[in-house]
Amino acid sequence: MALLDRQAHALLDRNRSVWAAGLDQSAAAGDFRTAQLAAFTNLAGVPLSVWRYQLSAPVTDPQVLDAAAGRLAGRVVVLHVQLLYGLARVDPLPTSKAEYLTAVHRPAGWRLAGDADAATVGGRSWHGPWDFGPLVVRAGPHTLVLAHPDHAGQLAGFAALVDQSVPVVAGVWGSGWNEHVAVLIPDSGAEFQAVTGDADNISDIAAVAVADAVNPDLAASPDRAVLGARIVLNPANLSRLDAAGRRLVVQHELTHIATRAQTSDQMPSWLIEGFADYVGNLGSGRTPSQIAAELAADVRSGRVPARLPTDTDFAATNRQLPQVYEQAWLACRLIAARVGAPGLVRFYRQVSAAARTDPSDAAATGFRQVLGLTPAGFTAEWRTYLTRQLR
Repeated sequence: MALLDRQAHALLDRNRSVWAAGLDQSAAAGDFRTAQLAAFTNLAGVPLSVWRYQLSAPVTDPQVLDAAAGRLAGRVVVLHVQLLYGLARVDPLPTSKAEYLTAVHRPAGWRLAGDADAATVGGRSWHGPWDFGPLVVRAGPHTLVLAHPDHAGQLAGFAALVDQSVPVVAGVWGSGWNEHVAVLIPDSGAEFQAVTGDADNISDIAAVAVADAVNPDLAASPDRAVLGARIVLNPANLSRLDAAGRRLVVQHELTHIATRAQTSDQMPSWLIEGFADYVGNLGSGRTPSQIAAELAADVRSGRVPARLPTDTDFAATNRQLPQVYEQAWLACRLIAARVGAPGLVRFYRQVSAAARTDPSDAAATGFRQVLGLTPAGFTAEWRTYLTRQLR
């Protein structure tokens, strides 16, 4: 841990010689050493506020330790640690990422020699964008964008898109959240999956919002308590969208970040996703029939949904997923039409609070307290609204 403390200080002080001295020089550790030296270089332009390591637990599996000792021909320890790092202006407190680091004892002391020895037992180290190549960095009024040189030409456009979207989200949700957002632009599917922690197929994803935790110690500013909030873009898919589509995607994902501290996992998915789409579609200039084209076709054919979407309807395998999102969007649009955007925000917060104690009655509580309706009454009104808006 003293070695890791020196490594952290070396990185923050930009002291390459100290960083390099902490790495094992054996041939067996060659790939790891090369990757660590590259990461040091790649981090040069990234504005870090924090970088340190915290011990979680030693790895005691004898198979892991014996294999590492044999590979390195020396006495080893394998530690499960948390990398605590923060991006300046973006992170109110550092975010935490799991790493499994191997150190080997040499005549001059402990040296780092690997981060994959525990992978066979599920101890996989997190890798950040700096582990995937050189970085170009752009700071804007509301953004810190990290990309690789291949996307340098798109950096200004994507940064401007996010910078323009933040005030739209704040205009609906309010300004209590941290409005400086980190934007990551991976070069590959492997990097996208690494930085998001999502192993699913990303072929249809244009962007995703990720966040690590909500810190309860920031109770005085609850919306600022979200740690590790990032927008991760898939530039190949995002570039295929028109301007309205790109704005929808970015405003939708930013809404998830803004609302994260007030979003309970027990809330109905139709409200979480519908609210994000409500904000996402603001300023599009498109009619409901254009935005909800798939649902409009169903409604014109007489197939009006009988109920609000359930959580299972949002499964990625659902062939009717576009209609499900459109139904959720129009439910939130109807709430805003009745009580205004502030009323929709009030409804969201009310349902979130109720879901923490009684998830089964959360939406009914919101309908009753904000709209003066029962769930059945709202559903009937919503079905009429769909017919009126989409035919």
